[in-house]
Order: sequence, then structure tokens, then C-alpha cells
Amino acid sequence: MITKKRKIAYLKKISSLLAVLIFFGVGAPLASAETVASTSSGSQIISTGFSDVNRTHPNYTAITYLSQKGVIGGYADGTFKPESAINRAEVLKIILKGSDIESDEVFGEHFPDVAEGDWFAPFVMKARALGFVEGNDDDGTFTPGRQVNTAEFLKMLLVANNIDVSAFEGKEVAPNIPLDAWYANYVNYAVVLGIAARDADGNVDAAKPLTRGEVMDMMYLLSIILNGKDTQFLLSRAEAEMAQIEVYIAANIVAYAKNSSDLAVDLTQQAYKNMPDNNVVLGAAKIARAYDWLVDSFVLGIKGDNEAAAKVANDAIDKATEAWEANNATQPIAKHIKERAREILVQVDGAED
Repeated sequence: MITKKRKIAYLKKISSLLAVLIFFGVGAPLASAETVASTSSGSQIISTGFSDVNRTHPNYTAITYLSQKGVIGGYADGTFKPESAINRAEVLKIILKGSDIESDEVFGEHFPDVAEGDWFAPFVMKARALGFVEGNDDDGTFTPGRQVNTAEFLKMLLVANNIDVSAFEGKEVAPNIPLDAWYANYVNYAVVLGIAARDADGNVDAAKPLTRGEVMDMMYLLSIILNGKDTQFLLSRAEAEMAQIEVYIAANIVAYAKNSSDLAVDLTQQAYKNMPDNNVVLGAAKIARAYDWLVDSFVLGIKGDNEAAAKVANDAIDKATEAWEANNATQPIAKHIKERAREILVQVDGAED
């Protein structure tokens, strides 16, 4: 079993992967010109530009992506406040800008609490024209400052993007969601596609008020789905997720590392479906799978399941070798994964196959 002392030593070793740059390019490398900052290992990492969103934040990749795309901005003090509540006006801006929908509607006095000079007025007008916001039944107001819950956000997000959720009519996806609820199909779609998360019992809290960070994550995940045919986009997102794995492991936030490795696998698998005959894509898919197994092996070792940890570590080694063979450009990261897997084997008293 990995003791606490040995675990800390391993965390220090595994964090050295930050020094390895992962570039998967189809026709061109994915080097980019975003704001970067140096780590203690000497590598350069993308920065969100927000003082309260560091590399270990669970919504880091989503916030970074949407910030770079120009969908979101921060507050005057340089913060983003990812844990703060988000209101209806803010949500409309994020949905429309994140979905590349122009807010070009002519202003109309449709809501008594929305004036032409309000910063959010163009977004409200466009949302009304698209049919996913309307006035309250009692007084016709829009209530721009009211907080948004999961069900409301998902309906607005999916309707804005013309997503047909009728296939989920009458189907139970989350046991606590009534089949006849007005939001059932939207929530079910979001759960099946991985946009909304379920708890340990498979339930979804549709009434849960959302934070700014949570909205960023759901917007980001839908963007991935909508760009599912763009192989270069998928690989760039996989690269970003894999870069996060080591950050989370080094910070001892293993659950976040697993989320990133799972998403990297999903992204590269979809890329492989798009271009099954491309060696760069094949190499990326194999590296992502090797990385995911490396994380699994680490988790099993922490839990004391040495036999299973050793088996999965060997799986990671084999898959990293396959990635190397598929695309020689993956050699640095493949070599690193194999080295880390071998370190796990030593610590769990396993042997390389």
C-alpha cells in the first residue's frame, strides 16, 4: 500500500510532466499565443487572467476557453468570482455569445424592467425573439437580477442552440425528475450528453441555483458537443484537459484529475471517429487512454488495491507504446507516462509485463 509519505514523494515526481508539452496537430501544431505563466518545473501554462481562478480550480479549462473566445470577462478588480451566483441577465449574455448568436434585435418595450439603455437589453431582446425567455405571468417582468437554476439554464441553453430534445419524451434518465415536468426533456438530454452531472444516486437537482463556474462548465461542454465534427478543435481541447491532469494530481485533487482524463478520452475518441485513418489522431487517442489508465492506476494504488493498480499501470505502458508507434511525435509524453507507470509498479510491488 502507498503510505502518506510515499504518496507525497510520488506526487512530486508525477508533477514533473508539466515540463512536457503536448502538441497534437492535424496539419499544424497547436501552439498558441494565450497568456502564459511559468511553473516551478520551468514549463509554461495558459492563464485565465483572473486572480481567483488558478490552475487547480475545477472550472479552469472551461473558464479559460470561454475567456479566450471573448464570451466572458471579469470584474474590475481582476476576479471572475466562479463561486458566486449568476443571474438571468448574465446567463443570456453567456448563452448567446457562447453560441455565436448575434444580439441584433430592435429594442421593444416588452418587459417593464428592461430599458433600452440597460447593458443586457440586446441579449434579452434576442432571447425573446428566439423564444426562450418571456415575462412573468403576474406582472410581465423579466427579472434580470434573479438567480438561475439548473432546469432554467438548460432549457435556455438548448433552445438557443435549436437542439431537439423530443427523443427524451417519457424516458426516465434521472429517477428524481418527473416525466411530465416542463424541464424533463432538457435535463435528460443534458445528463445523457454529459452536460449535467448526476449525484451518487443518479439524481439531478433541477432546482439548484447555479454558480458562475457551473454555468461555464455546462456552456463549455455543449460547445464541445456542437463542435464534434471539428477534429482540430477536439484535439486542442483534449490537449488542454491532459495538461490539467498533472496539475490536479500534484495538488492532491484526484477527482478533478479523473474528470480531465475522462474528458480527454471522450474528445480523442470522437476525433478518431472523425478521422480513423489519421495517425496523428490515432496517436492522440491512444495517449489519452494511456493517461486515463495512469490516473486509474494511481487511484487504485492510493486505495491499497495493489494488484489492480499494477495491472492498470501495465495497461498504461502498453497503450503509451502503441501511441508512440502510431505517431512518433507522441514519444516524449508516451515515455513520460511509461516512466510514471513504472514508478507506480515499484510502489505497489508489481512487475512490468
